[in-house]
Amino acid sequence: MKIDTHIHSKYSKDSITPLEDIIRYAQKIGLNAIAITDHDEIEGTWAIQKLEHEGLILIPGEEVSSTKGHIVALGINDYVKPLQTPEETVDQIHDNAGIAIAAHPYCYYRSGVGDIVRSLDVDAMETKNSRFILGVSNYLAKQASIKNNIPEIGASDAHFIKGIGRCYTEIPECDSVDEIIKNIKKGNTKAHGERTPMNLIIKEVIRKKGRKTKPQTD
Repeated sequence: MKIDTHIHSKYSKDSITPLEDIIRYAQKIGLNAIAITDHDEIEGTWAIQKLEHEGLILIPGEEVSSTKGHIVALGINDYVKPLQTPEETVDQIHDNAGIAIAAHPYCYYRSGVGDIVRSLDVDAMETKNSRFILGVSNYLAKQASIKNNIPEIGASDAHFIKGIGRCYTEIPECDSVDEIIKNIKKGNTKAHGERTPMNLIIKEVIRKKGRKTKPQTD
C-alpha cells in the first residue's frame, strides 16, 4: 500500500489547503493512508478525522520544531510541544505513543536535523522528500539510513494539492494506524517518488501571497 506521511493543511502556518481537498486528491491518486502533519499544530490532524474518508486511513501527526530541526510525529495521541531539544522531542513523541521520523534531515535550509539523526532515537527518516532543490539532501539521507539501519520514508511534504503523493512510502497492506506504525518501526518500507516541480511551487507561493493580502469583505 502507498502512504504519504507528511502533508500540510490550512491549519499550518504555511499552507492554505482545505482538508476536504486533501482527502479527495489522495483518494484520486490512489494513496491508502495519509498524515496531516502541520507545523507545531494538531488541530488539522483531529479535524480531518471527522470528515468522510472512505478507503483512506488517517494517521494522526504533527511536524514538530525541535531546537535543531524538524521531526515528524506519527500515531501520537496528544500535542507535542515545539522548541525542545531533538532528544526531548523524540522522547515526548514516544511518550505519546507515537513514532519519530526525521524530516528532510539533510535539507539544512528547511531545518533538517543533519548528522544528529545518526545518534537520535528516531524510528525512521525521510530519504525521499519531494520538496528539495538539490538532490544531495535526499542522497545523504539515504546513505545515513543504510549506514545506521534506520527505516526509510518517502513523503511529499506537500503544502498544496498537486504536491501530495509526489513522494510516498510503500509498505505491506495494513488495516489500521497501529499496523502502519508497526511496519514502519520494523523497517518494512520502501521510499519512492520525485521532486515537486519548481513551477508548481512558485505558482502556489504566488497564490498564497495573493490570498493572504486580499482585502476582507463583510
